[in-house]
Amino acid sequence: MEVDGVTILGPLNLPSTVPYHASQMYARNVATFLQNLVKDGELRLDMEDQIIRDSLLTHQGEVVNPRVRELLGLPASVPAAEERSDG
Repeated sequence: MEVDGVTILGPLNLPSTVPYHASQMYARNVATFLQNLVKDGELRLDMEDQIIRDSLLTHQGEVVNPRVRELLGLPASVPAAEERSDG
């Protein structure tokens, strides 16, 4: 239907279209995240990358995510940048 040059769409079963689009968006987000982690076929954990750093839970046998450490009752860890400057 068109009113004053504006097309009005009124899908009859709008909720049935949401899962499809949600699945597409989720798949696109996962694919983009994985492309950020893998470069030239190798896993690349760039701790300077905020997305990688903030989504990483453990690294080299240690819980590194601050929120998870807090929930587990672990003391705050030393940020990686500070560890490098001590060496």
